[in-house]
Amino acid sequence: MRLKLKISVLLFITTLFSFSQNALIVDEASRKPIVDVFIYHENKEDVAYTNEKGIADISEFPKGLVFFQHPSFHQQSVAYLGNDLKIALEEKIMSFNEVVISANKWEQNEESVSQQIMTVNRKTVEFQNPQTSADLLAGSGQVYVQKSQLGGGSPKIRGFAANSVLLVVDGVRMNNAIFRSGNLQNVINIDPNALASSEVIFGPGSVIYGSDALGGVMDFHTIDPKWSSDHIADVSANAMARYSTAANERTGHLDVSVAKEKFTFFHSSSFTAFGDLRAGGKRTGGYEGEFERTFYAQRINGEDQLVRNSDINVQKFSGYDLFNTISKTKYRISKNADISYGFYYSTTSDIPRYDNLTETIRPGSDSLAAAEWYYGPQKWQMHNLKLNFYKRNALFDQGKVTLAYQDFEESRNDRRFGDNQLRVRTEQVDMYSLSFDFDKEFSASNLYYGIDFYHNDISSDAFRRNIESGEITSTSSRYPDGGSDFTSLAAYASFVNELTDQVTFNSGLRFNTIRLKAKTTEAEAFSNNASEIDLQNSAFNGSLGLAINLNEESKISYNISSGFRSPNVDDVGKVFDIGNSLVVPNPDLKPEYSLSYEIAYQRKTDRSLFKIVAFHSRLFDAIVDGPFTLNGSSTANINGETLDVFAKVNTGDAEIYGGSMMYRAEIADNWALSKTISYTGGKDITNEEPLRHTTPVFGKVSVTHQDKKFRSEFYIEYNSDRDRDEIPSAEIDRKPYLYTANGSPGWYTLNLKSSYQINEHFKINGGIENILDKHYRPYSSGISAPGRNFILAVRANI
Repeated sequence: MRLKLKISVLLFITTLFSFSQNALIVDEASRKPIVDVFIYHENKEDVAYTNEKGIADISEFPKGLVFFQHPSFHQQSVAYLGNDLKIALEEKIMSFNEVVISANKWEQNEESVSQQIMTVNRKTVEFQNPQTSADLLAGSGQVYVQKSQLGGGSPKIRGFAANSVLLVVDGVRMNNAIFRSGNLQNVINIDPNALASSEVIFGPGSVIYGSDALGGVMDFHTIDPKWSSDHIADVSANAMARYSTAANERTGHLDVSVAKEKFTFFHSSSFTAFGDLRAGGKRTGGYEGEFERTFYAQRINGEDQLVRNSDINVQKFSGYDLFNTISKTKYRISKNADISYGFYYSTTSDIPRYDNLTETIRPGSDSLAAAEWYYGPQKWQMHNLKLNFYKRNALFDQGKVTLAYQDFEESRNDRRFGDNQLRVRTEQVDMYSLSFDFDKEFSASNLYYGIDFYHNDISSDAFRRNIESGEITSTSSRYPDGGSDFTSLAAYASFVNELTDQVTFNSGLRFNTIRLKAKTTEAEAFSNNASEIDLQNSAFNGSLGLAINLNEESKISYNISSGFRSPNVDDVGKVFDIGNSLVVPNPDLKPEYSLSYEIAYQRKTDRSLFKIVAFHSRLFDAIVDGPFTLNGSSTANINGETLDVFAKVNTGDAEIYGGSMMYRAEIADNWALSKTISYTGGKDITNEEPLRHTTPVFGKVSVTHQDKKFRSEFYIEYNSDRDRDEIPSAEIDRKPYLYTANGSPGWYTLNLKSSYQINEHFKINGGIENILDKHYRPYSSGISAPGRNFILAVRANI
């Protein structure tokens, strides 16, 4: 009896599986499963998609020709005879179909977006091997990145930078109330090795993202494992080790993903150690005799002394360490809701401020101004709790609630050459945010709307410490020492309407109100006798856009949008000295506004993509650095030095204009060509002065070859010169050591990258950057770029 029962069960199982035919789709080179492959029968009625394991059920398909289609792989077809299938697809050398999230905080096809948006996927990150997320953006050839030190990277987008462009990580804004208008390095706290994708919106994103998004939005998405389609857990792990020669860089990375039907987990950690950066040794094209590190300061027997550098190309005291980690979990509450939590932590060692370490007491002098100048560990952590709803109702089809807390800690430590007093200024920011975002689909349109709130608490402390005796004395803090807070509340709506099959209309409106309060006990000395600052600003922002598909290949888009940036604590309450200038608070500072126009043309075929964009922005009440008075005087005496007084002031009007072009094409089987070029100009109309964050002409040209397991790319990066009369006079006067006698010379580099997929578990990457070992320095940067740099990385996965 038992034998009969076992035979019956076995026959039942065998019969069951015999009627369950599956198709497994893998990448031909890596043998990894491909998700979301569209499978359809020649009858055009039977269709299926692969799951996270690359498997699709094709049991209902009749015998006949079956097609396999994915935007990143070449289409393939096979004759289906009712059996299981295993198909290996060949990856395209280029992919042109993009789904973007940043435009409205929800996935949207690029074809319906009227703004210029750039995307970078995970495969590009793995191939290019950027050391930081700043290098990831710069490597695109479409975003300009400035560096004051090796541990930095400040993106410039359409003439804006720092606190006028917005950083977003997994849907949470990273900009806080002390993001300055100069150059920032917070983007290095985002680990490129943990990213699934990145997007950049060019132009104002104020309707969706609020204040600070004048020039654009950089939206980073970390890896988020997909649910398992069955009760068996999917476990995967990736490891990477990399070494590069220019800065003796050593990087290690490990990430682990676990996915079940109702639970996912992801953890990633990366550590990088940088030595002193070696710049290029061949100084030509305006760099002759420039930016040589001939000597540096060193403490010997209790005295500061100048020590001659044994190699003028090694930029002494530029190295630092960087550590990033992320842990994310997600739980499926029901088929209509899930909840997720993410923990993000990043810290650095002390980061030498290289440009300030090379400043001399006067141009042409051999005496250094600073013996020490470094940022203390730059710490950032975030807790991100998110609830997603997917059940359709009268108010929304999808909704998400995001609650986040961020903690920022940074410090500046400096000591004049020959002075025993080390000044230490420390800032702490606690940032709380809460947002509600919803998506409602109608017959031919989508409504995106939401509410967001964020609040910053800022504390600022400072002291001087005698490095010989240890004695502690007081000094002025960078920001108001009585504490500051900054609060924003906003509501927005964005409407996307398909007027016809060819025309999509985009519109949006946002109302934002912001309150800033600060107190100081040093009113008499630094704030024109203003012991309290209390600002409240409100603004409406709007956008209108059209995306017109002229035919299956061509598209024209128009966009007009307004931007708004309310002064933050750094703008109105900062005290610091730079060069021969003293920057003081301006409690009467007003918001700046922008009105931007953009027109773009795009032509896309199966083998090529061409885009050209022109834009113009008009700034009203633009916030710029300008001469100011301190207690009725245009100068101030600080530690025996007479300094010119500056502050953030509202100028009249300013304008920014420019354009970009991008071309990508498969020029032959397994060969591709890519070109980008961008330019941004602008001026303060009132004072007839160039604007600080506009950029020279820059771009990238590359030729790529791919043959199954092997991929290589030869590329040229370039940057035109910028004459001194194209640089703001205040920039030249305060930072002459950043520029040559003629301004900022142009440059180009030749580079080569390659990768080889050894087997399904191992891949090796290599490269040579700046093959000609040219010495160059990107515009407005305080440190020269790497010289010839050999890169080797090994990647493993299970």
